[in-house]
Order: sequence, then C-alpha cells, then structure tokens
Amino acid sequence: MTTASLVSNKKNNIDLVLTPNKSSAPISELDIYDLVESSEYGVLQLVKNNVKNAIAELNDVLKSLQENQTGREIRYEILVRIDATIQIKIDSDDMQASAEITAAQGGAHLSAKGILNAAKEQGVIKGFIKEQLIALAQAGARAKPSTQVTKIIAKGKPAIKGKDTKIKMLVESAQSRVLRPQAREDGTVDMRNLGDIICVKVGDPLAQRIPFTLGIKGYTVKGKDLEPLPGEDCQIEIGEGTVLSPKNNNVLISTLVGLPKVIDNGMSVEKVYKVNNVDVGSGHIKFEGNVIIEGDVKESMKVIASGDITVGGFVESATLEAGGDVIIQKGIIGRKQEVETNNVDDIKMSAFISAKGNIHATYSQYTELVAGKDITIENQLMHSIITLDGKLWVGQEDKLNGKLIAGHISAGTSVHAGSIGASAGSNTYITFDKQVKKYKQRIEAIDEKINDEIEKTQELRGAAERLRQLPQERADKDMLAKVVKTYQHHASTLGDLHNDKEREEQALQFFMESVYVEGREHIYHGVEVRVGDFVERSRREYGPSKIFYSERKVIIDPIVNN
Repeated sequence: MTTASLVSNKKNNIDLVLTPNKSSAPISELDIYDLVESSEYGVLQLVKNNVKNAIAELNDVLKSLQENQTGREIRYEILVRIDATIQIKIDSDDMQASAEITAAQGGAHLSAKGILNAAKEQGVIKGFIKEQLIALAQAGARAKPSTQVTKIIAKGKPAIKGKDTKIKMLVESAQSRVLRPQAREDGTVDMRNLGDIICVKVGDPLAQRIPFTLGIKGYTVKGKDLEPLPGEDCQIEIGEGTVLSPKNNNVLISTLVGLPKVIDNGMSVEKVYKVNNVDVGSGHIKFEGNVIIEGDVKESMKVIASGDITVGGFVESATLEAGGDVIIQKGIIGRKQEVETNNVDDIKMSAFISAKGNIHATYSQYTELVAGKDITIENQLMHSIITLDGKLWVGQEDKLNGKLIAGHISAGTSVHAGSIGASAGSNTYITFDKQVKKYKQRIEAIDEKINDEIEKTQELRGAAERLRQLPQERADKDMLAKVVKTYQHHASTLGDLHNDKEREEQALQFFMESVYVEGREHIYHGVEVRVGDFVERSRREYGPSKIFYSERKVIIDPIVNN
C-alpha cells in the first residue's frame, strides 16, 4: 500500500512524501487534502499544482510496479509558509494613512515596528499613532490566515487658524448691568444691598485690545508643513471720553468721570450728573448726558437727560425722560388710577417714564411707560399704561415668572409674562396696533399716489386718442410722441406703485403673523388681545398659553413644552 506523509524541508515549508506500493487502494488528490486538513500544517498555503503533479507521478510509477512492489520515493513541496503582507494607503490630501494587513499563513506576523517601517517606505513620516500601530499588529496576529485587517496608523494635523483680535471689556457697561442683590460671605443674599452704580473715574482702564495670533502650523503625514491663516485684526475704537493709555497703547482709559458704554470694538464714557435723591431739595434735573440717582426720585419731581437715567431706589409719582435707557433699581409707584379701559388717550398717570432706549425696573404699578426699544419688569407690572416698539418681558432675565395684571399695553413685537391678568377677572388690554397703523398709513399714502397716477394716465390716454383722430393736415406728430412718452412714464410709475403696495401688504401680513402674547404659567379671564382688526378675549382661566394671529383670527393655544 502506498504511504503519504508530510515532512518539513530546509526552507521550513512542508513536502509531501509518497512511497509507492502497488495495491488495490490507490491514493487520490482528495486523500492528500484530507491529510493536510487533519495535520498541524492546515494553515499553510496549499500548492495544489504540486499535489496534482505528485499524484500524476505516483500513478506513473505505480504502472511499472508489480503487485506489492515498492517504488522510488516521490517528494513535492505542497505547503508553503506565507508571511503577513501589508499595503499602505494614503488619502488624496495626505492627511491620513491607513495600513491593511493580510494575515500570515503559518509565516511571520508583522510587528508594530514592521508596520512603521513599511509606512515610511511609502513616504509616511509624521503623525504616527502608536496605539494604532500596536493594535494593528496584535489584530493581524490574531486574524484568520489570509484575511485582511485595516486600521488608520497616521494622521496629519490641520493648521489652526490664528485667534482674531479681541476687545476685552474691563468694566461692565451701563447697558448690560442691572443692579442685583449682593451675596454675603455666608452665601445668602442681601436684598437691601444692590451693589454700586457703575461710574468710572479719570484714568480707569475700560477695554483692552488682545492682538490676533498667527495660528499654529499643521502638517501632512508625508511631512509637508501646512501654513495657518492668521487671525483677523481690528483696532480698538477710541470713543468719546476715552484715550489710549500712554503706558500701553492696547488699553483704553477714561478721560473723565462718567458712565461707561460699550460701542463697536471699544467703549465711550458719557458725562454723568450724580445726585443722592431728587426731591424738593435738589429740584428738577435737566442734563445733557447721563444722570445717576443713588436714592429715590420723589413725588412730582422731573428728571430729563439726553443719555441714560439710572435710579438706585424708587420712583414715586415722578417724571423721567431719557434719550437712552432708564434703569430703576427698585420700583415705580404711581397714584392709584383706573386704567381698565380700551381707550387710555385721555388718562394721565402720576408716574411717567419715557426712554428712547430700554426701560428696566423691579416692579411697576399705576405708571405710564414709553420705550423706543424693550421694557423689562422683573416682578410685577400692575394697572399701567405701556407703549413700546420692542418686547415687553415681565419676569427674571432667565425665568419668565412675573405677573402682568390689568392695564393697557401697546406692544411692538411680543409680550411675555409668567401670568397675565388676574383670577378676579381684571381687564388687561394688549394691542399691536401702533405698528399696524404705520403699515396702513403707508398703504393709504400709496393708494393716494395710485389714484393720482390713474387720473393722469387716463387724461394722457384721452389726449393721445384725440391727437390720433385729428385730420392729417392738423396732426402734430411731435406732440403725440411727447404725450405718449409722458403716458408711458406715468404707466410705469403706476406699476411700481402697485408693486410697492403689494410689498407693504405682505409686510403687514408677516408682521401680524409674527407678534404674540405668551403666558408661561397662566392666562386669566379678561385678557383681550388685538392684532389689527382682529380681537380675542379670554373668557376663562388657561394654563401655559400663547395668543397669536393666524388665518384672519386671534387664537389662544396651549404651550406644550414650557
């Protein structure tokens, strides 16, 4: 019987050794495959051609043998040890390199150093990730023979853009800081100590220019340097009442005692008039600049300033008029007066606050407030007449929890409060008519121009027709041409006016659909909201709700996520 065995050769590969013996049971290729599979060499690469050649030669030898005669030994290398191979792939931008290992078949595995060297041979010289090199080597050693394992082994570093020049404010501005209760050393809050009113002195640093940086260089995995973009530069803006410090031209300092205000890329300092209280002892105040009142403004007193007015205490049935903002530390209190009516034109409140900018106070009752921008009342707004071009916010800066009770509000964009109205059913009127009227006035003015142009075009059309009907001997071609040209001009103007009107009507519609009233906790009975000609009045208590205009009606809708 022919015998077959697997024997290591000098190359550490495996030979198939056949000893021919003629018998009734010949050996086939399948027998050799079974032998290999059951051996310890099954992971090596099989050279099938050599198996085929060995069996063919065996059969030739067997033909010349007698029964049970043994022939010469046949030896073929059929199993080869294959070392792990590697392929390095580099992204088109040279910012990443990966390695794909084909696992060894009984041969040598690739070490982390071997992977590193292979990558270097392909031009990868920077950004190697040591952990990935080790992990890939380990994964390759564990992988099934001839399977592939891939990992990213190197990454380039993008260039980092430089930081832009920054203007750092060194003091809080009058616009951004509203005085707050101060913390005690034990962590509690002193509700009576509300901090100092901001006022700078001559030489005080206001703002600092922090120059731009050049950025940080990057590199590709092939070692090419990537140049960064430098940051954007800007100069510090020297506002009124300020100058660059002689010691450091990147620092802005004050040249006078006054109120600091942020401007684009800098600060200004406005003149300030400072007084403890405004009462019969101080008299009325009228000042070109900012006014700081550390205490109260007493009943019947007036404060008029071209800049901001800051009050550290209360305003009691007094008049404040500011060309900038009005900030009232505590509250505004007027004499009790009935304002639960839809028409407040003839009502005069004892406390009147007007600002071309914003108004901010802790609470307000029986007051008339007029603002060119926004109004913020932190706790409670009661029985007041409010007119503003911006947003009314009744609540804390970070929590909408204030109470808006009764009164008349003519808002510009939106009204926000924790609760609106009162459980007793006090009337609260909210309207957005001021802006609506402006749109309608512009539309009416356009309509007047349209009617005027229609009249002119009709007259010119009639004149042109009459000129065309004249007998030839009386025809005036020059006059006809002039009339036609004038007609075309007015017809074009008429078309432009129709387009203007359409744009204004669209703008009006968009405005009406953008305004709203928000009650984050409650909207009580008696809250009436008017948007143009459309009105809705609450007839019961609602939970968190929003009131807005849509499809020719005013709707009260619940706020699902408040």
